[in-house]
Parts: sequence; structure tokens; C-alpha cells
Amino acid sequence: CPPGHGDLYPAMVGSGTLDKLLKKGFKYMFVSNSDNLGATMDLKILSYFAQSKAPFMMEVATRTDADKKGGHLAKSKATGGLLLRESAQCPEADEKAFQDTSKYKFFNTNNLWVDLVALKDQFKKHQGALPLPVMKNSKTVDPRDKASTKVLQLETAMGAAIQCFDGATALVIPRSRFAPVKTTND
Repeated sequence: CPPGHGDLYPAMVGSGTLDKLLKKGFKYMFVSNSDNLGATMDLKILSYFAQSKAPFMMEVATRTDADKKGGHLAKSKATGGLLLRESAQCPEADEKAFQDTSKYKFFNTNNLWVDLVALKDQFKKHQGALPLPVMKNSKTVDPRDKASTKVLQLETAMGAAIQCFDGATALVIPRSRFAPVKTTND
């Protein structure tokens, strides 16, 4: 799967990796997109996360016009908790509001900190799965050829797990921790 996909979590359970990490005494996990060269282990952030006792923490950066198409952090009207909204979840009629950087001020860098015990508890609570929203993306078999066969890509976002944890939090970080490489020119 491409970087950022929520398949990370069931893969950790299905492969036994989550249990192996817990058995070895690991308590926290830092995970990021493989294409983010700014994502490095930062002991100050780890210490902050551990002291916060939050089960999940997302590093976010201030949105600019260049970021308006990407996912942003929002508060759930139903629970008051944090959630991630991706452009693939936005109806066309709401696109202008979705891209309003004065309303939605922070975007997800996909630098995520997870309490592994809390993650295991969420899998138990939800019978072996995390209830992540499924996004539907229209694509073509050959992304370079718009005339090639149309397909639907179903995916979940790893950052969407923020909505699964009561007490999840976000940390505003400098842009230096977000250095994505999307093309060979980058």
C-alpha cells in the first residue's frame, strides 16, 4: 500500500508484530510516511507524548494555500474528539469550505505517535479491527492514461485512527518535520 494507508494497523495485528513489540517491552510507536524525509525520531516529542499519557498523537502543521487539498484536522460534532478529514471524503459541494485554511488551520503530516497498549485495547474493543472510515477514490488502471480502465480504490488513512482514541491529541510542529518527496524532481 502507498504510504499513509490505514492497513498499517491490521497488518501489525495479523503479522503478530504488535504482540511481539509489546512482549519485548515496547510501549510507544512512531510511524510516518516513507516519503517524508523530515520525519525523524525526536526524543523531545517522545518525552512530551509519554508525559501527556495520550493514547495517540498526530503531528500537525499550519495549513497554507499549498496544503488546502490535503487532509485536515477537525473536531467531531458528535463526540468533541479529534478526527481527520481527507479530500476524498468531501462532497464536491463542500470543497470550498473543506479548503478554507482559516477555518481548518492544521493538516496531518502523518507523523504519528501511538501508545501500543492503547492500540491493542482498541483492537480488543472493536473485535480485531479499528473502525476507520473507508474512502473511495476514482482512479484509472494506468494513472498516466486517463483513457485507461476506470477503477475504484478503497482505502483508509492511518491518521484517521485519531478518532478511535479518547484523549487523542495533536502537536503543532514546524514545517521542517514535514519534507515530502513525491516526485524524482523533489
